[in-house]
Amino acid sequence: MVAEQKVVRVLMVDDNKEHVDLCVEYLPKEEFLLDPAYNASEALVKLKTQSYDIIVLDYALPDMNGIELMKKIKPLELHVPMIFVSAYDDPDLSFEAMRAGACDYVVKTFQYYESLKERILENISTCPVR
Repeated sequence: MVAEQKVVRVLMVDDNKEHVDLCVEYLPKEEFLLDPAYNASEALVKLKTQSYDIIVLDYALPDMNGIELMKKIKPLELHVPMIFVSAYDDPDLSFEAMRAGACDYVVKTFQYYESLKERILENISTCPVR
């Protein structure tokens, strides 16, 4: 008998539907369940009612930025790793994201989509959740 593989539940917080669709394409459906939230408020509601293995969140959101969202997530004490995503390769923003609780900072490039599966799995297994 083959052991069932656990499906990884991912909360993808990004206001760009095309970006979310590309992520869905690169994450095998039999291994990942990607739940999109198109703004920070929607993400906070989902985090209070559902559980996730990891959160992937964008910096630029319509109702607050990703740093502000991480600061609102922290008091929920979910202990879920977070990958911070930005279109900008900005060392200051990267530092700020890591201080706010991100396990990883990723710049949106085409390689980002190709490496998303590995980055998610790596962060789930190695990130000391704060």
